[in-house]
Amino acid sequence: MTKAELIEQVKEMTEEEAAEVKLIYAPDWPSKATSIEEIRKRAGTRAMTSGESEEFWRSHGPLMQPPDGEG
Repeated sequence: MTKAELIEQVKEMTEEEAAEVKLIYAPDWPSKATSIEEIRKRAGTRAMTSGESEEFWRSHGPLMQPPDGEG
């Protein structure tokens, strides 16, 4: 986005919309800090193995369907 485009978007906002805006300057977006690897490192988790994934879906897959046959 150019500076002119940003200014134009701001000019088109209502006062109510502008009051809700949070401007975040993120020149390196998406950054490594938000990669799944970095998030897992911070949280102390890891990806499931294929065996763990198969067991998870075998156990929980039927529960992850829309209720009452919807969809």
